[in-house]
Amino acid sequence: MSVTVTKTEQTVEVTQNNQTVTLTPVTQTISLSAAGPQGATGATVVTVAVGTTTTGAPGSSAAVTNTGTSTAGIFAFTIPRGDVGATGSTGATGPTGPTGPTGSTGATGATGATGATGAAGAAATIAAGTTTTGAPNTSATVTNSGTSSAAIFDFTIPQGVAGTNGTNGTNGTNGTNGTNGQGVPVGGTTGQVLAKINATDYNTQWTTPAAGTVTSVTGTAPIVSSGGATPAISVTAASTSASGVVQLSDSVSTTSSVLAATPTAVKTAYDIATAGWEAFTFGTAGIVATHPRFVLTVAAATTSGIIYHNRIVPHKTITISNICFTSASTASVPTLIRFGIYTRSGTTFTLVARTASDTTIFNASNVKFTRALDTTGGYPATYTLTAGVEYWVSVIQVASSAAQIVAAQSRLATAANAATGGQYYTQVSQSDLVTSSTGSLSALVGGIYAELS
Repeated sequence: MSVTVTKTEQTVEVTQNNQTVTLTPVTQTISLSAAGPQGATGATVVTVAVGTTTTGAPGSSAAVTNTGTSTAGIFAFTIPRGDVGATGSTGATGPTGPTGPTGSTGATGATGATGATGAAGAAATIAAGTTTTGAPNTSATVTNSGTSSAAIFDFTIPQGVAGTNGTNGTNGTNGTNGTNGQGVPVGGTTGQVLAKINATDYNTQWTTPAAGTVTSVTGTAPIVSSGGATPAISVTAASTSASGVVQLSDSVSTTSSVLAATPTAVKTAYDIATAGWEAFTFGTAGIVATHPRFVLTVAAATTSGIIYHNRIVPHKTITISNICFTSASTASVPTLIRFGIYTRSGTTFTLVARTASDTTIFNASNVKFTRALDTTGGYPATYTLTAGVEYWVSVIQVASSAAQIVAAQSRLATAANAATGGQYYTQVSQSDLVTSSTGSLSALVGGIYAELS
């Protein structure tokens, strides 16, 4: 008869605080035959077993202690507790293995002869293998990388979490004072100044500056001095033959030759002169116009659907709200008449202000027709003209027979005259004043008369 017995003495797996320790079991296999005569006593057999497993405090050291004997070792493990880890997902259920067949009972064998005494067994050994530092918060592990009779335990111990910073140490003692640098010399009194003694750097001293003395004061005309150390000073009055002190005056009617005009007096005189010039040139003060009235020699025949652009360069800066054109000897009954103001770049004209269309304009001959600027379409009710800047006053008629308009002609209608200074542009085939207009230069240097006020 033969019997085989397999014995697993212990399997231990400890999981706590995110750390797992697995101990490989010790397995022994014994084969028995029928009892023979007792053999001689063999050598002592060494055994190894796993004892207790204790969870230590977080951050403490792992320990392995033999609580048995040198021939029957029992190892007690102390594993430090780690931090609680996140719950892992549930693993899939493995398949159920098939049930093995029951073997038949064998026949009883004959009693065997007494066997020879077996050789002495090798003593079991245990040794520490590698020790690895794991990442913080990972599990500690102990693995037998040897055999059951020649165990080699490899340890993986997680590194502890970094502790908080310690308190700051006390301040060190102050160092010794450095030597004094070069500064301002001590001493000195009110009124003294710092002066160099010689060319040596920083070699200075406090000194009292010497007081100056005035011995004589003189003057050049128109300044008069009585002389001496404490003279009387005066300035003579100005005259037409000598410079000197003058008195200001706002008067614009004085005949004095020793008074000086203020800016107020100059402005008043300028306004009076300007108003007189405007009244003489345009017939009315306070306006600007395209031409002096004494050159209005033409009754310009106009054509329906043509925009007439007439140049004006104002002699003063003025804010206007009205445009005026004057009919000549032929009136009309239009369906649209509109006045406007344009600026120009090259031959492109841009509309900046305009009046409303009024079909009563030019329905009588030899009449001035003044119309206010209209805000319809987003245009302004007033518009400021800057002195010396070019603008264009424009008019359009839409009628079966367009009216004549008072105009000026200062030079002959020649191409040469047009090339030396255009005063008059037109744009044909229009039904109203357009936002942007491309005009054609007219050879007639002069143009239609218009007033702005």
